[in-house]
Order: sequence, then structure tokens, then C-alpha cells
Amino acid sequence: MRRSTWISTACAAALLVGGCATDTDATAATTTTPTPENCAPVTSTDLATEDGWIGLIDQAPDTVSLVIDDGRGRTVEHRADQEQVLASAIKVVHLAAYAQAVANGTIDPNEQVALSDWEHWYVPGTDANAHPKALTRLGIANAGTNATDPNATVRIDDMVSAMIQESDNSVPDYLRYRLGDQALVDAAATGGWENFELPSMVADMLSVFDPELADADTWETAQKWAFDPQFRAQVEASVQVPIYEDQAARVESSFRGGSAEELNGMYRAFTDGTYGNASDTILRQLEWQPAGDSVLGVGFKGGSLPGVLTQGFELRRNDGTVATAVWLTDGLSADRFDQAMAGAGTQQQLIVEAMLSTEVLDRIACVV
Repeated sequence: MRRSTWISTACAAALLVGGCATDTDATAATTTTPTPENCAPVTSTDLATEDGWIGLIDQAPDTVSLVIDDGRGRTVEHRADQEQVLASAIKVVHLAAYAQAVANGTIDPNEQVALSDWEHWYVPGTDANAHPKALTRLGIANAGTNATDPNATVRIDDMVSAMIQESDNSVPDYLRYRLGDQALVDAAATGGWENFELPSMVADMLSVFDPELADADTWETAQKWAFDPQFRAQVEASVQVPIYEDQAARVESSFRGGSAEELNGMYRAFTDGTYGNASDTILRQLEWQPAGDSVLGVGFKGGSLPGVLTQGFELRRNDGTVATAVWLTDGLSADRFDQAMAGAGTQQQLIVEAMLSTEVLDRIACVV
């Protein structure tokens, strides 16, 4: 089943946390940062640079929604309550639901799951090879798409790690099927996200190629893909890859979204005890990369889709304070999307620096 290379929800963080933290009172109340005095104009459009990403906020303000809370009393916001497509950043809700199931004993993280059960929910070629990359990391033989032996098993906790690290798209729908819709709604609500609209990664991916599927019951479509071989064969036989502009339009019109404010609230709740014992599993999964000497841990989940790039972070300092950040971007043309993907590491570094440094946070505050 051939796919367009534009379809990608994987977005790996390149975390290089330095020692730029400041000695601000850890108990300070959070306030929205006013526009600093003496702001220099930012005219760069080069997304390979931090100034280019800051300039994007000023030049295309309606395409950006962000919250950066340094956890020491200062917050920068821009269109924080406006809904935008979240892409794979939404997977932290599935992670939270899984972690709550582990905490209450519903799921044993060491449970072995048949690879065939995992791959029921896999749409080959729509995830920038995230699934085969995850299989390879986990030492599971594969043919570049699916596992070689579908009867082999994998720990469910390792499946969840694939959802976070490689951004595997099949695990979220597996978890939804396994845990039930209410578990995801409850997990979001625990983090303060009310009226959470349940996504289906399977149906979303398929609707890019067949927009009529976006008008159907998306969860029913996903389950038909998973369990109805005839439906799967029909869909595969009828695939027509649309041009980038059509893909971006379909993503914007039919994919589930949320606001930077809602997603940032989840990250804050992950670290402040709101999730109780489930936080141990959440942070272990999110903080899989080395964080550097100046912090206890940095958790991240991003995502990308045609026209869309999303970033979500939590950063726990040694002094007990926690910074969080969410930056959502949409409306990217094909050439700007290529530039954004190439410069995503620069944007991520900018976000981490803004969580740690008053000076960098001020640079962003100048354009919101």
C-alpha cells in the first residue's frame, strides 16, 4: 500500500539542556509576562534559526498557539485557548490512560501482547516508518513494515514506549480498544481537559486518502480496518495519494484538535501529583532521553502532519520547580513544512531554553 511521504506524526526531540537556569523564587505565583521594554524587531523567516521561529509568531500569528510556563512565576501565551490540530502530541492522553490502568491494576506493564494484536491497528506507510523502527529498537524481526512472526509477543509497556519514542500510530487505537473510550475521557479530565474528543489514528490516516471516511463513524472505520480483511483490502485497492495541499486541507478539517492551554495543563498535571501513582509511569515513558546536569528530567511528545507541527514539554528542575510548554503550528505550506521539519530541532531547543532562561522567554514575549 503506497503512501505519500508527507504523512508523518513522528517528531523526535533533540534535547540539549544546558545550565542556563536562573535563581528565581520557586514559590512565585505564575503571572502572564508583559511585553518587555526595548524589544528588537524580529524579521527572520529562516526556520533553521531561533529568530526564524520567533519571527513566525509575529509574521503568521493566526497559525501559532503556545504556552510557555517557566514554573517560577512567568508565563508567555499566544492564542493559548484556540483549538488547533495536535497530531501525535495528543498521544499523551493515551499514555495517561494506560498509566492509570497500570496504577489501578487493570493492566500489568509486563503483559505479553501478540504482535498480530498490535498490528491489527497498523496502517503501513503512513507513519514515516515509525512502526518498523520501533520493532527494530525492540529487537523484533520485521520486513520493513510488519513483524516477521505475527505470533511472537511484546510487552505492552514496550508498545507504549513505541507510541512515545518512535510515535507509532497503531498503539493509541490499540489502547483505546483495550481500555475503552471512558478511560481516555477520564484520563484527559484528570489533567483538566474537559470534553475531550476521542481520536482514531487509523481512521485519521485513512481519511487523508479517502475523505468520505472522515464523514463516517471514525471508530467504526478503525475497527473495520483492524478486524475486517475485506474492508482493508478494499481500502488498500482504492488508495489515491492526494497532493500536499489536499492532504493539509483534510488534516485541518477532520483531525481532532485541542488548545495549547489544554495540552499544557496535562503536562503540568503529570508533574504535580494530580495523577498520583500513575505519574511514575507517565514520566518514565516521557523522560526517556538524557536530560543534562541542570534538571531532573525532560519529557516530550511532539507530532507532525501535512501543514502541522506540534511540540509539548515538561521540565523538572533539581530545585523542585517544573516548567511546561506547548507550541502548536498549523497552516504550513509545502515548502514551509519542509523548512519546519528540518528546523524542528532548533525550535525544540528554543522551547527548552525559554523554559530555563528569562532572557530567551523575553525574546518570545516580545512577539506575542
